[in-house]
Amino acid sequence: MTLQHVLIACCVLMPAESILAQTAAGTADRISGTWTGYMRPNEMPEANMKGQPITVALKYDGKGLSGTVTGPPQPGEIRTGSFDPQSGALSFGVIVAGEADTFVFDGTVVLGTATGRVRAGTRSGVFLLTKAGGESAGAQQAGGNDVAAAMRTGFGEVSGNVMKAADLVPADKYGYRPTQSVRTFGQQIAHIVDSYNYFCARAAGQNVQWSDAIEKGPTDKVTLTAKLKQATDVCAAAYAGPGQAGQLLGNIGHTSLHYGNIITYMRMLGLVPPSS
Repeated sequence: MTLQHVLIACCVLMPAESILAQTAAGTADRISGTWTGYMRPNEMPEANMKGQPITVALKYDGKGLSGTVTGPPQPGEIRTGSFDPQSGALSFGVIVAGEADTFVFDGTVVLGTATGRVRAGTRSGVFLLTKAGGESAGAQQAGGNDVAAAMRTGFGEVSGNVMKAADLVPADKYGYRPTQSVRTFGQQIAHIVDSYNYFCARAAGQNVQWSDAIEKGPTDKVTLTAKLKQATDVCAAAYAGPGQAGQLLGNIGHTSLHYGNIITYMRMLGLVPPSS
């Protein structure tokens, strides 16, 4: 399992907070089973949302996790981990032969779908996994009402936090970045706008391709807050209609990831994140 192939390694899944607690109700063991999806290194263009296919077999005994990861050239073994049925928080480590780093997933599960960030040393990426026969699939077969309501609530919460953060950060701090290798705060907001334009259009059946048009344009506060509100309204309409669940779930996961970045930026600026 090469590092690029295995960027499954160490993952940080940013929480969508309240929605996750709400959808955590029901059976405690929502984890045991086979999860399939993809992981995508950061160096891979974001337009390639599918990345490297992976399969994760998890077993939850009520206290800890075990299992395996396959898909990349070398399989990984899950030896330690935990899951909180109330918050949906999920965390487990992956040991891979020949790798010095322990690969760790650390994040949250929403309706049988887990999305998050991958990190191994200085390498990073993202992942999305869906449980076979999980809550999302079952609810969709039953009519999808529970999933649709949960997704509307989830998007409303995380998008609301993003909008509040965009308002709270002063205009002269939109160019702030913790290090030169990452986006500025303004670029984080712009990237979220680009992602809304992608996911929500595709959820509505439009065959659009990923575009960094907003991130590559003006990233001042006045421009971005207006574009963010417009894109958020478009997405809200998509969540209110019969949109494609996979795209809508992916949008919540992606937004949650970058809201996690926003939290870090705000803390470093001495500001209190809106979800705190």
